[in-house]
Amino acid sequence: MSAKTARKRALLSTAAVIMGVGLAAGAAPAEAHTAYTRPPTAVAVADSAASASVHAAARCSKWIDYNYGRGRAHAKCPGYIVHVNVKCANGKWYSSKPYWRYGYNKGECPKGVGAVGMTTRLR
Repeated sequence: MSAKTARKRALLSTAAVIMGVGLAAGAAPAEAHTAYTRPPTAVAVADSAASASVHAAARCSKWIDYNYGRGRAHAKCPGYIVHVNVKCANGKWYSSKPYWRYGYNKGECPKGVGAVGMTTRLR
């Protein structure tokens, strides 16, 4: 084992101990999490709702392009109602039209202005 690999393993095991995981050599990560199960609480429900929104955003395809003489921001999120905001090179934000749309939406900058950023919201 090289010194670099040994250092990485030491850092990872230290981080695991700090986080309370305490993985034994050769133990599967699934085995380490079976010792403690959190009881269902309002926090657990909130965590699962936040997790669902993270998973929804992970299933979205998002991209920015410059077509038809303007910057555009797109979001394709199958199964969700999508809203897109695009930040343009003129420093202003523009909303998608229609504001909410099922499955796909886009926001457009004015003619001759490029897109430099975007945000999406899902329902």
